[in-house]
Amino acid sequence: MEPNFHALQLIAEIALGIVGFSAILIGLSRTSDGFSAPDNFRIQLLTYSAFGAMFGSILPFAIFSNQNLELAWAISCWIVCIYSVVGLLIFPRRMLFLRKQGHEEIFPIKLYLFQTGILSTNFIISGLMITGYLTQLTNIYIICMILFLIQSSVAFIRTMFVRVN
Repeated sequence: MEPNFHALQLIAEIALGIVGFSAILIGLSRTSDGFSAPDNFRIQLLTYSAFGAMFGSILPFAIFSNQNLELAWAISCWIVCIYSVVGLLIFPRRMLFLRKQGHEEIFPIKLYLFQTGILSTNFIISGLMITGYLTQLTNIYIICMILFLIQSSVAFIRTMFVRVN
């Protein structure tokens, strides 16, 4: 079964907008002081998640053909799985480190669980797609991309409205 290319196109466009925002934000902050550590973390998480949604949504346009759908799905699922694992290796540890440095009010434990939960959910879902336990690949893959968008949107909102003292 082929992916829903219209939904993936919409996700990619939204993710591109979020990536564009982060580029503008980075460009405007080119001062001698730079970003604070919490702001730097949030922008990196925002960019990481948005790129995950964007490239994950663009990938099916490049690899899907009517000749070998199973291989294309395997490649797509593996990429989501690996991308989620890399995120799990980097971001939860850095958020805990920032909490230990005294930024508990900026990174409450609920936010930590939410952000880590999204990456974990994408890892588990993509792993289940790889092993064949989940069969509605089109819908589930879109859910993974939406989870990346949600994570990026939360980082976007927090970057805009939760300031570091």
